[in-house]
Amino acid sequence: MNLKPLALLLALPPLTAAAEPPTLDSILVTASRPTLAPLDLSRTEPIPARVDLADALATLPGAAVVRNGPLTGIAQVRGLTGDRVDILVDGMRITPACPNHMDPPLHYAGAADTDGLRLIAGTTPVSAGGDSLGTAIRVEARRPEFNDAAGWRTGARLGAGYSGANDGWNLAAAATLANADTALGYAGDLARADDLRFPGGRVRASGYELERHVFRFARATGAAGRLDATLGRHRTRDAGTPALPMDMVEDDAEWFNLGWRGRFDDTRVDARVYRHDIDHLMDNHSLRPNAGMKMNAPAQSRDTGAALAFDRRLGDGRLRYGGEWLRNDFDAYQWNASTGAFNQDILRDARRERAGAYGEWESSLGAWLVNLGLRADQVRTRAGQVRFGPARALATSADGVAFNNADRDHRDLNWDWSVLLQYPASALTTYEIGLARKTRSPSRLERYEWSPFNASAGQADNNRYLGNRDLDPEVAHSLSAGIATRLGDHRLKATAFVRAVDDYIVGAPYAHASGNVLRYQNHDARFHGIDAEWRYETGAWHAAGVLGLTRARDRDAGDLHRVAPARLTLEIGHRTEAWQHTLRARLAARQDKVVRYDLPGLSNEPETPGHGVLDWHTSWQPGKNARVDFGIDNLLDKLYYDHLGGINRVAASDVAVGARLPGAGRFAFVQLEWKL
Repeated sequence: MNLKPLALLLALPPLTAAAEPPTLDSILVTASRPTLAPLDLSRTEPIPARVDLADALATLPGAAVVRNGPLTGIAQVRGLTGDRVDILVDGMRITPACPNHMDPPLHYAGAADTDGLRLIAGTTPVSAGGDSLGTAIRVEARRPEFNDAAGWRTGARLGAGYSGANDGWNLAAAATLANADTALGYAGDLARADDLRFPGGRVRASGYELERHVFRFARATGAAGRLDATLGRHRTRDAGTPALPMDMVEDDAEWFNLGWRGRFDDTRVDARVYRHDIDHLMDNHSLRPNAGMKMNAPAQSRDTGAALAFDRRLGDGRLRYGGEWLRNDFDAYQWNASTGAFNQDILRDARRERAGAYGEWESSLGAWLVNLGLRADQVRTRAGQVRFGPARALATSADGVAFNNADRDHRDLNWDWSVLLQYPASALTTYEIGLARKTRSPSRLERYEWSPFNASAGQADNNRYLGNRDLDPEVAHSLSAGIATRLGDHRLKATAFVRAVDDYIVGAPYAHASGNVLRYQNHDARFHGIDAEWRYETGAWHAAGVLGLTRARDRDAGDLHRVAPARLTLEIGHRTEAWQHTLRARLAARQDKVVRYDLPGLSNEPETPGHGVLDWHTSWQPGKNARVDFGIDNLLDKLYYDHLGGINRVAASDVAVGARLPGAGRFAFVQLEWKL
């Protein structure tokens, strides 16, 4: 591993960015040190061990999840999906190893090691990161705490659960050992599941096996600081992805993560270095029937990152500055499992490197709170020459020769800015206006997919995609307006937004020698909508709701592919000293804003009917050290379809090939947790 860029970064004055945005969920107004938190910042905590982190994300306003299999939770926020959403898992940016994103970043975070999720759906400060279009997700790790008293203190948590949706079970464990200045921690997850049940049978190739271990060390340092070191290992086996042409049969990740946070006078300093390695294997024959060519596709993804951030008092406000450096090295190829013959490279010796710097000022101007930021990122991408086997068709061979003879080195210099204004009209009501420019450079796949493949970063639309080396970066300009208010026992938070994306990268019909395919092109896209959440409490009762509505459109070609329809969640609950009961309705509108090509060889996107699903959840906490959660989801055993759930591509399933994958039928679950 070449550490020269890392050494240079740490030796120079602050040049780059990974400071997280303000984390407060409320607004504090003082004369000397104002603190501003975006109104559309949402948080979910804690995360039960039975719940996938992507499912937890989907409960937040503006968020949805693209599902190609049980462990492939690709984040979608206000219509933006995958690489356009900036995700940090314990401060690390993780690049999926699978060209179809079977292993998105949230795949590598476990409930036993997670304190909660934070989502900023709209105007993210530039300190939150670059190379994305203006939404940010933060997975907050559960760090071991020091002991306030003398001597050593021990602690432990154990969890176990079962779900009838897929005969799945999970085990979770965590332990800590700490004194006043040293802390050790361990967290682990183990889960198994069979194929998903729905009203009508089973979804073939939808089971999985998962194992995860994280070891943590923390040490109090001078300058009111704290050093955190983490080692982790994640192992997945036989995870079906029925909406994709292959399944994830092996996925192994290992990482180290070293961070220090301290304070010098009135300046807070955050520094981090990390390495995250993934070895990934997918095939089309282990979990599904295949009478044709049996293929294996190994892939590797190596992320190396460093970040340095400063937050200092400046007069009556704050000045934040710093930056980050991130490099990813990637390889993926295919070989014939029957003959052992090499087939072709998908990407070979591909690298994506980014260095960025930002400055951000936050203060009060009269009655207003103001956050202003400016950021620059340089993104360099390259790809090595590809190899293709002798059995390749003439068209594929010609593509490879042309690619190998072309310029495969690109540099982009991207500029972002953000303006966030908040007006606390009273102690109970705050108004907000946000404006931003955000930029994202094309991914390796979008630039370097050298011949038409099924790899589409999780689009899973049964079409072949072709890269385009001439792509320009996407540039998004956004405007949002929000209100947060409390009237008696009522609380309401709502944000309306509009986002215009110039040079939005989308697959457009292209006449290739092998037939019609989708080639990545720059178009113009527009997004607008509203997110809202409300809550009413009276005595032991509460009622709450979450609304998400996004309209997304390609101005050059029509509707955009795989965008969540309008969604509404309503719940009513009752709490006593030891019991809490909740009845929840999950509602989704019909999605008829879909992509249609009507060309030979290209698949149109099917519409999805609206649905309503009723869930009942109960928790019992007999004491402070024990908790039992149980309930029944889909009480009425309704057959329903999530528009982001994908199209089945597995034969001999109870779901026809080409039909939309259904949601789970009626099932019961139970989850237990003990604190020792």
